Amino acid sequence: MKPYTYLIKHRPTGKVYYGFRAANKVDPMDDLWKIYFTSSQYVQQLIEETGIDSFDVEIRKIFDTKEQASNWETRVLSKCNVLKDSRWLNQNIAGYIVPTETSKQKISEFHKGKLKSESHKEKIRQALKGKPKQSLAYQTDEYRELMSKLKSGSKNGRYGKEVSAETRSKIGKANRGKVPSNKGKPMSEEQKAKIRATIASKKGK
Repeated sequence: MKPYTYLIKHRPTGKVYYGFRAANKVDPMDDLWKIYFTSSQYVQQLIEETGIDSFDVEIRKIFDTKEQASNWETRVLSKCNVLKDSRWLNQNIAGYIVPTETSKQKISEFHKGKLKSESHKEKIRQALKGKPKQSLAYQTDEYRELMSKLKSGSKNGRYGKEVSAETRSKIGKANRGKVPSNKGKPMSEEQKAKIRATIASKKGK
């Protein structure tokens, strides 16, 4: 079937979304808002909140090829400057996200105060399953050494500042009962040497 572009307006908020569809296997009139409800997560969330009947839906243009539909969508979104207009739900143009401060603010405002559904939480859990909690870059000796140099001495924000007894007490209470992340892991000779040097320097003061 022929690809098409469409415009969707959410009546309660006045938000709009413009997109194109090329994977339809039926006529556009039988596809949009009957089988296909856009790929936008923001539109999907609004559907969950207010239902599919809270939208005005319009097929704008029908094309012969996917490329024609995609190019037209890009042209319209660029002309409307959607990433700088909070009225638009579109967060990218031609699949490429433009990380402007305005678009970041739009995303933040859209999600502010909204609770994630259980299905949404489960999707996030599945997406993160098996992935390390930190980037591997943070686990390399080179990265740790670089951070040590960047934050040592006068470059450290706490350099020269006294830690009060009250603050030490709070830190102690917060860490009480916690298992050190390196427990059970043998220290390298380099780590041992650094510890000895630190202890020796403190004794000399």
